Amino acid sequence: MSIKVIKPGFLSSIQDYGRIIHASYGMSVSGVMDEQAYMWGNYLLENHFNAAALEIVFGSVTLEVLNDSVICITGADLDFKINNKRALTWHSVQVYQGDVLSWGVLKSGVRGYLCVKDGFETDVMFDSRSVNLRENIGEKIQANEVLKCSKSNDEINHFMAAKFIPNYEQALTLRILPSYQFNEFSLEQRELFFAQTYQISSANDRTGARLDGVPITATKSKMISEGMSYGSVEIATDGLPIILLKDAPTIGGYPKIGTVFSLDLAKLAQKQMGDNIKFELMDIEQAQKQRAEFNKFFAIEY
Repeated sequence: MSIKVIKPGFLSSIQDYGRIIHASYGMSVSGVMDEQAYMWGNYLLENHFNAAALEIVFGSVTLEVLNDSVICITGADLDFKINNKRALTWHSVQVYQGDVLSWGVLKSGVRGYLCVKDGFETDVMFDSRSVNLRENIGEKIQANEVLKCSKSNDEINHFMAAKFIPNYEQALTLRILPSYQFNEFSLEQRELFFAQTYQISSANDRTGARLDGVPITATKSKMISEGMSYGSVEIATDGLPIILLKDAPTIGGYPKIGTVFSLDLAKLAQKQMGDNIKFELMDIEQAQKQRAEFNKFFAIEY
């Protein structure tokens, strides 16, 4: 199967699980922003967990199907249609040569996913198909580009029960694990951090999410740059948090109050400027248990 890009939208790119083994060389982890929506899309197609998908931001995308295949649309509600008729999402769907797939205006969430049977067959770059524009690895999709994937007519009929489909309009509290610099913030400053409601600022992309709110301060204002992980919550010089996301650099020099639990970062990926965010502490044993259960269910190995 192949799909031709008619209208590429604001920012649509091929992503897989990520470039997770190259951080020691200074490369970002990359990969899908909403891991949960992506995993479900591949699961409903009986794909490998790392099958590459198209990540669509804000919609306004039109594609033409060149060969029959089975697809699954998950993530944000971007008014998905087939041949200008509302179509099933969170459900395996057979599409045929000549069908037109379109994503219109944003209704809820931010990022939608087009998963295809066996994944998109784009170039593998540093052990991943994920595009990272900041590091000049790959490009976002362009008009008239043809996205290659396998032709299929599998009789797959899997779907997500409605009660389990995420509600991206729900208020979000991010659970964080304290970093080793947690105690660089006084008890008063930590209480202020956890008590307030932050807002996502306009500086919100695949690199990180800056938050607006009441500033906090650390006892150590300067530090040597050091390695950082996906989900780290840095406190910048203005006293406001930056949550590091998939395309963030691997080193930085701001103190870190903690790291957001990885499964909560998928929920953050569906929030946009002005949305409210709160934080709460999470126990490491609970985090490890939930992560292990998620990995086992989706057969994630890395």
